[in-house]
Amino acid sequence: MSNFILTNIEQKELVKELAEAIVAKLNPVKEKEVEREELLQTHQVMKLLGKSRTTIKNWRDLGLIKHQVINSRVYFKRSDILNAGLHIDSKRNKRFNKQS
Repeated sequence: MSNFILTNIEQKELVKELAEAIVAKLNPVKEKEVEREELLQTHQVMKLLGKSRTTIKNWRDLGLIKHQVINSRVYFKRSDILNAGLHIDSKRNKRFNKQS
């Protein structure tokens, strides 16, 4: 069954309005994604994970947690830190399995 809408709007104008409506709906989703990319400093990561500064630095140097240097300061993405647990555990398991 087809629905017909009678209107004086040209096809190009209708497509433009639909595209703008879709973009308007998607913008809040993009803003939420940006919020998740909060940058944390080392002391915040220490508190979040309950680990020492040395442990955080060692994990960073080993590549277990990603970091960014901005104006000579080290920052971590919150999402990277929260996802790092899975990465760290898998590396530990690989090392443990090699030793066995």
